[in-house]
Amino acid sequence: MPSPGATVEHVSDPSDPAVGVYEQLLSVVQLVFDAAATGSAPDGPATVAPMRAVLEQLEQGDGLLAVTVRQRGRADSLAKRSANVAVLAILLGLEMKYDERQCVALGLCCIMHDIGMLTIPAEAMNARKFSDKVKEMLRRHPIESKRMVESFGKAFNWVGEIVVQAHERWDGGGYPQGLKKEEIHEFARIIGLVDTYEAMVQPRADREARVVYNALQAIIDQRNTQFEPRLIKALISIVSIFPVGSLVKVNNGEIGRVVGAHRRHPTRPAVDILVDSHGRRLDEARTLKLVDEPMLYIVDPAIGEAAIPDKTD
Repeated sequence: MPSPGATVEHVSDPSDPAVGVYEQLLSVVQLVFDAAATGSAPDGPATVAPMRAVLEQLEQGDGLLAVTVRQRGRADSLAKRSANVAVLAILLGLEMKYDERQCVALGLCCIMHDIGMLTIPAEAMNARKFSDKVKEMLRRHPIESKRMVESFGKAFNWVGEIVVQAHERWDGGGYPQGLKKEEIHEFARIIGLVDTYEAMVQPRADREARVVYNALQAIIDQRNTQFEPRLIKALISIVSIFPVGSLVKVNNGEIGRVVGAHRRHPTRPAVDILVDSHGRRLDEARTLKLVDEPMLYIVDPAIGEAAIPDKTD
């Protein structure tokens, strides 16, 4: 199991407002986890303010999404996973025309949706093969999430009703109640989808992360079964054909990381070139705006991190 705590690793300018917002979000997730561990209740306004900050930052551009993507593959933690799910879910909410109140409420549910995982011993989660007892604990953890959230007080009861449904699935194949379709609260359907996507693109000890393009294809294959097609369409829209943070290969042989999407030309994002056409790592990234280069285009959207060689002295 990921450790409960985490810190932001500064892979960009620490003065970047998006980094500050992500740090604020991660801090409130840890605040909630600490409250659950001590049997206290998190301060309501303190949990709401970071959600508004996330919403404002997402409305301004792709900066926070890029920070979120860059945290993958670093020290994994339940707190960081919950924060990443909150960012993606709020962005999906914006795509679905949610208002501020709905986006903030959705974000609150995200940071608490897997809090029941804190009841499962780390050594049990790190075992190569789960025992029947651990499997049962995993299936019950949404119930534990509901119990822990509702222990915060009546003001959080509505959150408990949603987090217990986060692992239900569109076709009724989820748990713990086997709910299906509209029986599942829309917030829970969004959380379940985004959490699955985030799990796919996050590397773990027992496997490498899926390339974003392949993760989206795997989710598309589960439309009408695990996930609602309407929500899958919204997810594809927010992460784009070539998501910010993904590695791609250009037809001139260069490899780079997508740093910005172009709304009017989604197949022509901005890319920071990291590897030249001869396979050599550049000392400094060079930004290529494909919208300004009609002869260049992406030929491979599924490049893994292994394609980036180490820098040489």
